[in-house]
Amino acid sequence: MHCKNTRPSTSFAHRNGNEKASKEMIATSKNRMGFIGRAFAVLSAANAAAAAVEGNRRPNARDLRTLGIDPANFPDIRRG
Repeated sequence: MHCKNTRPSTSFAHRNGNEKASKEMIATSKNRMGFIGRAFAVLSAANAAAAAVEGNRRPNARDLRTLGIDPANFPDIRRG
């Protein structure tokens, strides 16, 4: 349990008075996690869409939009 005088731990850069470096580290960390999340979403959507096409089904519109494909135009795409 924390007493009200206890502060949560901060980054090393922030403890040394370099608040700008601390904010840059946080921004870099958020960007990296955002990139990883987007990459995971694209890979998952590609896997789901490929499985649907392989099973002769129409992929979910959400998966197509994640891949940058307009769901309305998907029937026009033919397998080669």
